[in-house]
Amino acid sequence: MNKRFNLLALTAACVAVLSVAAPAASAKQHKRSRTGTFQDSNGNSGTTTSSTTHSPGSTEHASTWTNQDGKTGSHNSDYTWNKSTETGAFSSSTTTLNGKTESRQGTIKETAPDSYEIQGSKTGLNGKTSSFDLDKTKTATGSTTTGTITGGKGGVSTLNSATTKNENGFAKDTTITGPKGGETKIDTTLTKTSGETLKNTEVTGPKGKTEDRVVDTKYNADGSGTRNIERTGPDGKTYTRTETFSAPTKTETPAPTPAPGG
Repeated sequence: MNKRFNLLALTAACVAVLSVAAPAASAKQHKRSRTGTFQDSNGNSGTTTSSTTHSPGSTEHASTWTNQDGKTGSHNSDYTWNKSTETGAFSSSTTTLNGKTESRQGTIKETAPDSYEIQGSKTGLNGKTSSFDLDKTKTATGSTTTGTITGGKGGVSTLNSATTKNENGFAKDTTITGPKGGETKIDTTLTKTSGETLKNTEVTGPKGKTEDRVVDTKYNADGSGTRNIERTGPDGKTYTRTETFSAPTKTETPAPTPAPGG
């Protein structure tokens, strides 16, 4: 994976967790499961499974994919939020088809109304660990996030990000300034229309080279659909991937009883 998108993924995992860790309003546990297929421009293809479980105060996600050679990868994530203490935690782990693993974990704390401190760490596929310390503030039009990311060798990068919501989605502008002053700019837009969600992410590195990723998801009336992913690298080469996914299977059960003192 390109280092700029690796950093983008880290940033997204830290910042976006606030929106998905909110406690479920219902006292029941809701689970949505899907199956699907994929094929890409490198000749790879296979099948996928995924499930998302919402319980009071937590969200869990699990997905697996198996390619044409029978190799399997997986991704698992967990988000929790304690409304009484206004604190939360998140973790995720991804295992690639070749058996390498990367993981993230951290905590969230509300420091003032609509203000949050996000701290944690990430261990990459190369085994190196970085840490992050971010502050996010919700605003009338979206949110702002600032903070630092410390690399495995001790170099500190600063992050400044602003998200502006609109009636059809949002626009997010992020600047990451590296230890030596080089800037990486990440511009993201998401637009929702009837039956379709379009997300575009453009990453421009310190030397002006640009990488672009477009994800176009189209839904059928029953919730099934198709997702087309196109990524164009700084060298102009384009990678494409097409995914299909089934309509979700929904189940509802009583929420688990919290452990004493939990």
